[in-house]
Amino acid sequence: MLNDTTTERSLGYQDELNRLRKLKVANENNGVTSWIKERPAAVLHTYEPLVWETVAGIPENPQLDSDLFSLRQGTETAGQRDLTTHEMKVEMRQIVAMNRRVRVIRVARLDHLDSAQAILYFHGGAYYGGTPEDVLVAMRYLAEQSNCVVYNVDYALAPEQPYPAGILDGLAVVAALKPDYDKISLSGDSAGASIALAVSQLCRSMGICTIESHLLFYPTLMQGSDYNGELWNDQSIDIVDEQRPALHRFYQLFEQLDKIMTDYYVDQQPLDLTAPLLSPLLADPRSFKRTTVLIGEFDPFRLQSEAFIKQVGLANGDANYIRYGGISHAFLNFTGNVPAVQDAIQMAAKLV
Repeated sequence: MLNDTTTERSLGYQDELNRLRKLKVANENNGVTSWIKERPAAVLHTYEPLVWETVAGIPENPQLDSDLFSLRQGTETAGQRDLTTHEMKVEMRQIVAMNRRVRVIRVARLDHLDSAQAILYFHGGAYYGGTPEDVLVAMRYLAEQSNCVVYNVDYALAPEQPYPAGILDGLAVVAALKPDYDKISLSGDSAGASIALAVSQLCRSMGICTIESHLLFYPTLMQGSDYNGELWNDQSIDIVDEQRPALHRFYQLFEQLDKIMTDYYVDQQPLDLTAPLLSPLLADPRSFKRTTVLIGEFDPFRLQSEAFIKQVGLANGDANYIRYGGISHAFLNFTGNVPAVQDAIQMAAKLV
């Protein structure tokens, strides 16, 4: 329910993709360049139909099972379509550095194997689930479109290896790759985007390297949220009246998920949840140069993302914000099936 996928493809896929590609910058304000890619006027502020199928059946007062096995089943994905048109090389590697051994999937176009720029990608899955294979189709397309070598990182998962193990795995991969690349960018989706931002902070503070850019797909940015606060107020989101109850129920589910994933991530360690490695929304925004956030109109983490990108833009003057109408969380699961997702990966590739 929280991570549904489909093997269907949106009707009028290519026409909608062409329309999205033509949409221009909506505004430039306080260091943030924004693209607000709404649905067509006739269906403004409604769910994209394939996304609607994943939320329409959520019951009143939904209850999320906190059983780890069930939660991990909910992060499994399927049905994405390969969008690449060039020959790609995909290989598994083991990286050993900083007393850690980390599996990565290296993805590159055959004619760009010697690229001087790398993207390290951290998959989503609420810190306790997911694998690099879940986003491999999207990473093939990101590598093709960006002309970078993508390293899809299999970082440690909680609660077996709780915070900060996943972050340390990412740091080890950066340290190992630094001699081979002129530029290293960090990227990730959902919890993986939070891992990426933590790795970035450590790279800066430890003097390992300067991160070239940050590509964040629907990031989680705060642990220990105030669910009655402004950052969780779904009433502030524009949506047609008949779909608002479903949006509210989805927010209710994500409030539960947010609490559950924090509990598994820290695994009873007596930690300050406001620490910047845990809650990047509270970090020094100057740490995050050239940051791009891509998010759906109906994503429960949208309001956090907007607060974050505003801070980063004011601090650095080089931030980008891209929002897609009708789309919710975990939209990379719809790669090749929903046109907004293809556009989002293309936009990220241009801004790396």
